[in-house]
Amino acid sequence: MFNPLIQVPKKLRANHSIFTQWIGRLLLKLTGWKIIGVFPEEERIILVAGPHTSNWDFILALTAMFGLNVNVHWIGKHTIFKNGLSKIMKKLGGIPVNRTSPELLINDITDIVKRYKGIIIAISPEGTRKKVTKLKSGFLRIAQETNGKIMLAGIDFSTKCIHLSELFHPTGNKDEDLATVQNYFNKFKGKRPEFS
Repeated sequence: MFNPLIQVPKKLRANHSIFTQWIGRLLLKLTGWKIIGVFPEEERIILVAGPHTSNWDFILALTAMFGLNVNVHWIGKHTIFKNGLSKIMKKLGGIPVNRTSPELLINDITDIVKRYKGIIIAISPEGTRKKVTKLKSGFLRIAQETNGKIMLAGIDFSTKCIHLSELFHPTGNKDEDLATVQNYFNKFKGKRPEFS
């Protein structure tokens, strides 16, 4: 299975209730999902996760987040923060992004990062559940602006494993870096493989 005390350094742990942690671990166990790898001893991690092909990715991410008791804030389209869901989504760690005003996202993230000694900002570089020909590069800018380390996470529905990789070190060549990340995600099958 997994061991949150080993996989998550103390500074990156959240303060989820014992009950919530238990529910997260139970759901992972009942559904057969495993989390392979560990989070490094860093204060700020930009977790780039993929492939993102289904709404189930969100449910899986929340389950893992609670099960590991890890302090994750995640970036999502502003449209899912509407109709009374805004408070709940933000309480679950959501950070809304409106693609017409991306500069506001950096301000929001900077404010959140200042509040915590250890934090993980999770982002899907596809920006959608559909198949894309090129990943978005926002995570590179966020890492630079927050002085965060980039870590890749592969979600594989064929083996029911979430793979936490080693830290990714950008070269400074955006196209080359995006191609490297895309190649990493190509090893995994999403819930809807046709969109992977």
